[in-house]
Amino acid sequence: PDCAMSGKICIAEAEQIVDSGELRPDEIHLSGVYVHKIILAADNEKRIERLKILSTDKLPTISGGRTRMIKRAAKEFKDGMYVNLGIGIPTMASNYVPPGVHIELHAENGMLGLGPYPSTEEEADGDFINAGKVRNLFSY
Repeated sequence: PDCAMSGKICIAEAEQIVDSGELRPDEIHLSGVYVHKIILAADNEKRIERLKILSTDKLPTISGGRTRMIKRAAKEFKDGMYVNLGIGIPTMASNYVPPGVHIELHAENGMLGLGPYPSTEEEADGDFINAGKVRNLFSY
């Protein structure tokens, strides 16, 4: 709501417009009282700018001091933490979360609940990107 209230007019673009009552409250991101105009999106193509597929057999090979920094950063993760990831080393540290530790990943672009890279191209979703414009899965 802060962003919607900061201007005189709030215009929302929607992929689909539904009748009142069709959505559950938890599916609504911005209350209609803040929206002055609604536009139906004409072109919803979600191009995947950078696709990175997760290799299930091994983690990315990183050498030298970066490896030590990444693994050391991952040791700081504690069960139940909310972790804001930057681009680069912080994002790579999420690949080394200790066993039994569950963290909620928050991307620099504001996405909370970020998951791993998709394991197939079909899993990649144009809505879920990290700050480096790389597609991720959403961790439900």
